[in-house]
Amino acid sequence: MIEWTKDRIWYIDMPLKVNGIPVGSRMTVIRLDNDKLLIHSPIQLTTHLQLELTKLGQIQTIVTPNMNHHLFLSEWWLAYPEAYFFAPPGLQQKRTDLVFDDALGAKTPELWRNQLLQTIVRGSDTMEEIVFCDPQSKTLIVGDTLAWLRNSYNPLTLALALINGCYHRPAMPLYWRLSFKDKTRLRQSIQEILTWPFDRIILSHGLVIPENGKKIFSDAFHWVLQGK
Repeated sequence: MIEWTKDRIWYIDMPLKVNGIPVGSRMTVIRLDNDKLLIHSPIQLTTHLQLELTKLGQIQTIVTPNMNHHLFLSEWWLAYPEAYFFAPPGLQQKRTDLVFDDALGAKTPELWRNQLLQTIVRGSDTMEEIVFCDPQSKTLIVGDTLAWLRNSYNPLTLALALINGCYHRPAMPLYWRLSFKDKTRLRQSIQEILTWPFDRIILSHGLVIPENGKKIFSDAFHWVLQGK
């Protein structure tokens, strides 16, 4: 577990293959003002991970940023029945085996209101994502909105990253980018995010961005901000 911001944010990486290709996965932990924990994009729940989380505090909230990040939810649902589970758009219909406490949207839930900012990356025909910002640490937290798969030497991962445009620099993967038919709604989402106070970015796949995050984010979405 890596401490990103002292006593505030941590992240944990785990190996993950998608269609046989290693892409890795990253979970983020945020300590809220009440000293309880918000889990973003839960990874596989091991005994070691549970012990590490116990040292940090009580888990209050578990959020899933998009429909792709649900693989390990059942483990968390069984292990933390007292926690609040929030689903992104579409996941409640996809995972009917789970009971969610609420759905995520553009409106910030009371549990972290006035602490974290959030919005929906809209405009895709297949999947929308909830993006978060912690103003206290100036950190943007994303799921698949950006990926930067330059931290792997696996030839399959390298090929995937090059094809999807997220090897040389952080970018929205091409397979998802092509699903955004409504560029106006996407542009509005990106413009809203760019008004937030962040300078660093935690991605769920690939390298993190420790500085100059707002410019990097803006450059990554130049194609939609310029109406291309």
